[in-house]
Amino acid sequence: MLNASTSFSILMLTSVVCVVVLTIFICKLIVSVIKLTNNANIIANSVQQEIEPTLKELKEAAKSINSIANSADLKFQNTKLGLSSLIGATACLGGKLKSFSEGIMKGISFGLGLFKK
Repeated sequence: MLNASTSFSILMLTSVVCVVVLTIFICKLIVSVIKLTNNANIIANSVQQEIEPTLKELKEAAKSINSIANSADLKFQNTKLGLSSLIGATACLGGKLKSFSEGIMKGISFGLGLFKK
């Protein structure tokens, strides 16, 4: 049988080997994590550089669309006033034209209201 000092020596040698193996794996893990964080940082920087010009273009497009919508709204108001005066003048000619003019105005208002959205 083995005596106590031999058993203790085997236990110590096994413990040292386990600690060395664990240390090597932990070092490899730390290196992998560092590489991962560096890659994530590179990706984040490239995404940020690509997003900034895209956001500027979207902002300019939104301004352009807003100005077009405002222009269309102004033209719609002018057209609505012109049609109201025209239909109002013709509505004096007969009672049936009044309901016809209201239907036309509602239709035009609904149609142009879709462009506001």
